[in-house]
Amino acid sequence: MSKAFELLSWICTRTGKAPGFERIMRRLLPPERCASLGEICVIRDGMAFLTRPEVPLGWHVALFGTYEPELRDIVRAILPTGGVAVDVGANVGWHTLLMAQLVGAQGRVFAAEPNPSVRQSLTENLRINRFQQAEVIPFALANAEGAVDFYGPAADDPRSGDGHLVAGTWPGEASTMSVQTRRLDSMLAVSGIRRLDLMKIDVEGFEWPVLQGAEQSIAAYRPHVIFEFDKEYAPRGAGTPGQLRDFFSRHRYDLFAIRCGRAEKLGPDRWPDCADIWAVPAG
Repeated sequence: MSKAFELLSWICTRTGKAPGFERIMRRLLPPERCASLGEICVIRDGMAFLTRPEVPLGWHVALFGTYEPELRDIVRAILPTGGVAVDVGANVGWHTLLMAQLVGAQGRVFAAEPNPSVRQSLTENLRINRFQQAEVIPFALANAEGAVDFYGPAADDPRSGDGHLVAGTWPGEASTMSVQTRRLDSMLAVSGIRRLDLMKIDVEGFEWPVLQGAEQSIAAYRPHVIFEFDKEYAPRGAGTPGQLRDFFSRHRYDLFAIRCGRAEKLGPDRWPDCADIWAVPAG
């Protein structure tokens, strides 16, 4: 199995994702068949990355060499040396590592990940790359401080990227632990930073509460903000397209939907059902 995986990985990283090629690979070697490989270490973008091929993120990185490449291209374009970034919902650190690499030793990265199992992998990925400029935040960021229920699959669970706060009862899911929440505004106020260049938010439907808890920082520092919107998950955090549009309009931002190889500006009557949204400070 390991030899076959190595061969397919060599082929995929050199051919890229030609149309339909990922579908072929899912038939030949779906993520669930890779569990026997366990945790592996790959070198991507000049960094060591510990990952699990049975998890969708790890499968993409190990086979194709990347995950969410359009988002990463934007991060490279806007995050400067010496900058400050916040990765909300950092998971095992795929984007956190890139942020730390870009800001360098003089910059800072705050990586928030409340799931203890996943957070352990995040911490290990930062350690093996010696990224001391990145600080792991063991809380969920939200619009209030307290304790909440959290659905948190283990790091080796294919659903490990689906961890999220639990507001009430969500069909088919039960809270598995209690986690602490913090407001980003409060966290940054005691951090000593004087700038914020980028916020990336991917918290499975709770993006709206994160933004509410970061409003003062957004107004003061005017960072670029990249957040996930999924029509299916958005009701978890009670965020609607109208609320999100009004929030960023009030703070003078333009909104773009990140597509394959491009970013499309969102007009008054356009909002995607599922996409990463890039909020760009205007003026």
